[in-house]
Amino acid sequence: MNENQSSLPMIIFLISTIIGVGIVTLPRETAVVVGQPNMWISVIFGASVAFLNALLIFMLIKRYPNQTLFDFAPHVIGKWIGKLFNLIFVTYAIFISAFVIRTMSEIVNYYLLDRTPKFVVLIVLILSCMYLVSCGLSNIVMFFQLYFPIILAMFFLLTILSIKSIEPTNLRPIFVNDGYSLLKGTHTTFFSFVGYELIMVLSGYQKLTKWGSVTKILGISIGSVCMIYVLFFILNIGILSIGELKVITFPTIEMAKTIEYQGFFFERFELLFLFGWIITIFTTLTAYYYSALLGICKTFNCQRNIFVNIIVGMTILSLSLYPSGITELFSTATYTNNLSYAALIVIPLILLVVSVTKERFQ
Repeated sequence: MNENQSSLPMIIFLISTIIGVGIVTLPRETAVVVGQPNMWISVIFGASVAFLNALLIFMLIKRYPNQTLFDFAPHVIGKWIGKLFNLIFVTYAIFISAFVIRTMSEIVNYYLLDRTPKFVVLIVLILSCMYLVSCGLSNIVMFFQLYFPIILAMFFLLTILSIKSIEPTNLRPIFVNDGYSLLKGTHTTFFSFVGYELIMVLSGYQKLTKWGSVTKILGISIGSVCMIYVLFFILNIGILSIGELKVITFPTIEMAKTIEYQGFFFERFELLFLFGWIITIFTTLTAYYYSALLGICKTFNCQRNIFVNIIVGMTILSLSLYPSGITELFSTATYTNNLSYAALIVIPLILLVVSVTKERFQ
């Protein structure tokens, strides 16, 4: 795919990847850190930092058209260090995948299938993902485009149904002087926008060299997710209040449970949300799963076959089963966040600096 073709598939891919666990857990995490009714401002700050970091990544990949991170890293910084960087990114993608599906299984067990073992929920998702990934990136992008309207429709409908339950006093005061807390909340909200870094993988699928087109892709993708997060933050705060958000594990789902329409044929509106949300979890998993699989194959110069596919899938499954409970699961997010710093900031920055330096001294 060349750069002159439609950027819509890439925008849909990035939005579908970014929206994941954060939409159900981020309000609680931010409420604990910020504790103000206007904590949605931290979401905007986090999106801004993510956008700037995405531009930094683009400055790197535009120097190596039609190549992925796994292709140009060994060329830029040397074979062995480059392969090490590749493996760090692969490890990051695997950890993200494991955390995402384990969180999903906890929610599915709690709200939908309370008697179904977590292993069954996880293995079904992993096997489905293995099949889709084996079909190649073009088919993955087509799948994302197929289900994207369903995701948007779910968010829109849930918003419309929730508005009447908002208590305006929960949203006041809007302007609070404690700006430090809002900035501190940026550290939390920033990690809910991860997914844009996969342009280092998509760069092998579509040529990315023009500032205008890539800025539009990143701006629309991160901006759209930011709008959805801000909207759901306002709904969560208005319906549940800051005090409740601090103690509810999955506030967005609890918010959906408060929707009531007497005489309406459908009563459990949280099921409507969960249906759309599980699709977003699957798209997030697929994107990172494919990135990990591609990274391993390119790093070790092997074909993307069923054997490698099974290794990646079983590794993700094993890691997802490791935490003993939801408390330990959330504590492992710290390690994932540390890997995120390496994959999102440190590795691209080092490669960009080395690349520019080598060019100047040649």
